[in-house]
Amino acid sequence: MFKETQRIKIAKRIDEYIGRCLILLMDKSRSMVARQNSTTEIRRILVVKFWGIGSIILAEPALRYLRQKFPEAQLDFLTLAQNRELFAFIPHVDQVYTLDFRHIGKFLLSAIRLVAQLRRQKYDLIFDAEFFANFSALISRRLNPRRLIGFSRPHSVKNRLLDMAVPFADDEHAAHNFFRLVKIGGEESSEREKNILPRLALPFSHSARLRLPRRPAVIMNINASPLALERRWPQERFAHLAKWLLRRYEVEVILIGADAEKKYTQAVAKAIASPARVHDLAGTLNLIELAELISTSAIFISNDSGPLHLAAALQIPVVGFYGPETPKRFGPLCDERLIFYLGLPCSPCMSVDNAKTVNCTNNRRCMLDLKTSLVITRLQHFIDENELLPRRIVRNEMPMEV
Repeated sequence: MFKETQRIKIAKRIDEYIGRCLILLMDKSRSMVARQNSTTEIRRILVVKFWGIGSIILAEPALRYLRQKFPEAQLDFLTLAQNRELFAFIPHVDQVYTLDFRHIGKFLLSAIRLVAQLRRQKYDLIFDAEFFANFSALISRRLNPRRLIGFSRPHSVKNRLLDMAVPFADDEHAAHNFFRLVKIGGEESSEREKNILPRLALPFSHSARLRLPRRPAVIMNINASPLALERRWPQERFAHLAKWLLRRYEVEVILIGADAEKKYTQAVAKAIASPARVHDLAGTLNLIELAELISTSAIFISNDSGPLHLAAALQIPVVGFYGPETPKRFGPLCDERLIFYLGLPCSPCMSVDNAKTVNCTNNRRCMLDLKTSLVITRLQHFIDENELLPRRIVRNEMPMEV
């Protein structure tokens, strides 16, 4: 986990400083590409989004829109290898191309080879859906599309490579920003609102390795990606919350996570101390198996992370913890959701303008001041009001210290 966090920090610095210099050189040397209007026939489209399973899920309505607007076009996607499995749920995309980020040197070399391969596709239209990265614009421009559209930041050199720069609006949800990026003419805003909820097509091929719980399942994702580990609500509070759920409701608690997060989840499972009803599956499931498990659960509780958006797109009731990032911009989109966000004056401290880097100046008060007692009070109302979990009948029940 630490190694991946460091690799991300290094990549951000390379992207900001070396990427900036390369853009300035490329901008002076490249020949001008003729601007194409929206009436030009579009045969091949590429969407570029490297970072974030959650962000790609939030882009699904935009991909759906492109498929509907250009039904005969080849619609491809370029992302990181770790995101490939996600496209088993997104039927709008024809071909997925990936780069492996595990080794930065190999990543750059494979990027050069992939550019040579993709240039032969002769894309009519490329959407650079990265919010801040220079590298995605460099790759996209090297593919020599007839038109390159991408997100922009004020005073960003990335804008020099774009044929159309689309400002990322901080006061809009990311899903709306993605939709605005790809919307070249089209329906009115009211129609956009109806189609903005992500929808994933789950391929129900039951995994023989996956054992579904006998009781209603509460899935907990106590982790957050290495992009910003500061988004994690404290381990001991997740343990307290799980104990309360097991005491009040007839449920099983399932902990999930990546292989690198196993030690983190094991500590929480040990603290809960209920091995018959708590299952730690961190590092044991691929993304398709995880989605299948989530689709059978009663409720999904998570930090701000990709799995939270996966559960929301599968229309499972979700509970999300936010602090460094705001749910206004990256909250889960589904009908039944409960969001905890204190909205302190210092929040959010990560944004598109600071390359999604947490710049905490308040000792993580946004997460640490979110007390377990407050969470339990609101969560109990959410569960009982929506009849999500069956109550457990226990004689002489004693109140639990939280």
